[in-house]
Amino acid sequence: MISRRTFGRGLGAVTMITGAGPAVAAPFAWPEGRRAAVSLTYDDSLNGQLDIAAPQLEAHGFQATFFLTRENMEARLGDWQDLARRGHEIGDHTVDHPCELRPFTAKSFEARELKPMEAFLDANFGAAHKRLFAYPCGATELGRRGRLNARQSLYVRLLRRNFEAARIVDGGPNDPRLVRRFRYLLQASAPTYDTDGAGPAIDYVGKAIARGHWAILIFHDIVEVRRETGETSRAAHQAILDWIAQQPVWCAPMGEVFDYIAAHARRA
Repeated sequence: MISRRTFGRGLGAVTMITGAGPAVAAPFAWPEGRRAAVSLTYDDSLNGQLDIAAPQLEAHGFQATFFLTRENMEARLGDWQDLARRGHEIGDHTVDHPCELRPFTAKSFEARELKPMEAFLDANFGAAHKRLFAYPCGATELGRRGRLNARQSLYVRLLRRNFEAARIVDGGPNDPRLVRRFRYLLQASAPTYDTDGAGPAIDYVGKAIARGHWAILIFHDIVEVRRETGETSRAAHQAILDWIAQQPVWCAPMGEVFDYIAAHARRA
């Protein structure tokens, strides 16, 4: 079973989509007059997400996006299906979660990691599930031929054929005016990956509130007591959710926020 991952690889040349200035020129109209949006995302289909994170989320009435890796989830498939029936969103994090992408071509990666996982999700969560992707390990270059930008472009072109949007693992909150243009490089932060506490998440979401932007947070395993890099303790996760619940933000799954922006944002 995958427990934790090398994170944040391959992002040196990814274009940032936070906008040029400290605030948007005209505030984006979020639902119910909220000042920003927040999406909570969970990678790798780990048990603590089912056992700890989901009850904490639901106690606040929050729904989240869970990016599933097949090799981790099959033993508890029924629990993941029940999670989806309760309104949480399901996304694709590949079959085997490969971090090293140089051996792949676009054709082999699609055939081994993307098409089988989408077929698995279709069969077990319905063909109407959102076509969302999260880059395993944050690696954004596919194959070994060409320069870094060319390998990133190859990956994005492949995702375009299979998904509506994709999330990376770095960068500031997303400017809604630019989201459609960079829909396959949506920026995010893993605030508890290197440290266990609410501070980094509060800082990150605070920037989104100040700018009227969209903050996407990433979590991996949620555990009682943090022992490894990448884990988030129950207490830290709870503190983050408690703080978000008190803020003037719209908290919704990634695909739902993306659809809202696509329907309401003017093109930059």
